[in-house]
Amino acid sequence: MGNTLIILLSYILNFILIILIVSLLLRIRNVERKLINFSPTEAYSIMENMHEMVLESQRLADSLEASIKAREAVLEDLSDLVDEKILRYEHITGEKFSKVKNEKKEVKSEQIHLETVLKKQETLKEQLNKQDSKKDLKTNILSLNAEGKSSIDIARELGISITEVQLALRLPIKDK
Repeated sequence: MGNTLIILLSYILNFILIILIVSLLLRIRNVERKLINFSPTEAYSIMENMHEMVLESQRLADSLEASIKAREAVLEDLSDLVDEKILRYEHITGEKFSKVKNEKKEVKSEQIHLETVLKKQETLKEQLNKQDSKKDLKTNILSLNAEGKSSIDIARELGISITEVQLALRLPIKDK
């Protein structure tokens, strides 16, 4: 009786272990389904979108860097001009200009104010030009799409992002 009891207990324990193993395998499968919910083609399109975003951010960084360099050059030129004017004034009057630092600050602030006003005017003109070009851009996007080109090809050809192309294709055409 002792041996049959031990064998019976071992069968029961084996049965419980098998049930636990099966339940763990089912849980692992459910987790896999939740984690892997897209196909390789979707992964490729996600990678393409990420690549386009990286390129777009690089273009933006380059343009910002160029803008910063241009502004620094303008500020250096203005500083040099102010220094020359001060030296010329000192040479003409023969006296030392003791308020140079305050004057430099005032001149720089006036110059910066003038630059910002000019930039605002330029940006307004650019915005008007962009609105006109966006209308043309949308017609270009629509015509290239009608030719059967993909949004990636359209974006590369026009030098814009895929998101802009997709947005232009999704928006309805306004009749004037």
